[in-house]
Amino acid sequence: MVIFNPFDHINKKDIKKRIQKLKKKRSNLSYEELCGLLIKKKSRLCALAGGTTALPGIVPGVGTLVAVVGGTLLDMTAMAFFITELILEVAAVYDRDLDESGTSREAVWVLVSSVGAGAAGSGLTNFTISQLTSNAFKRLVEQALVALGIRASQRSFLRIIPLVGMFIAGGVNYYTCQKVGSFVAKYYSENGYADTWDGQTLDVEVEVKGE
Repeated sequence: MVIFNPFDHINKKDIKKRIQKLKKKRSNLSYEELCGLLIKKKSRLCALAGGTTALPGIVPGVGTLVAVVGGTLLDMTAMAFFITELILEVAAVYDRDLDESGTSREAVWVLVSSVGAGAAGSGLTNFTISQLTSNAFKRLVEQALVALGIRASQRSFLRIIPLVGMFIAGGVNYYTCQKVGSFVAKYYSENGYADTWDGQTLDVEVEVKGE
């Protein structure tokens, strides 16, 4: 069961309004440049989340425990939300209809691919994702986010270092968001929307593995 599925909590109407406003305000910029602005903003938010959740580490004892356990979980949740929102923002820049279910399925494919995830056993492809049932779809989202969280928190033990841990956590988050964001922008710039995202559904077992 998915504890936190960011796709269920993101306001797509707000995203559409923000992107429309951004396009109008920065009409002189290309789609690629607009995506660069979005990636930069989200990377800063991810860095802020990393630094903030590592803050308790400056307090010896209990603070260290909070930073490593509670801080890491909060950090992973914030990263999941910001990166999922970034994917949908970039999709909107490239004129995807966020109200279409196929757009969300495509976004999951981009998420899975951006964290360097692969499917074990079932030979998961973008066509397979387009046919997943709701439950299988949610399982895939959960596993992709876990892979992302593992990547971003691989150095979570460094959170216990007073002050320095804050900058390390923030830096790791910034780098992770930049890398994922670059992949996302490249995908949408090179791929138009495919009708297969709106295909029939099937239920399969999937397993995502991070790099």
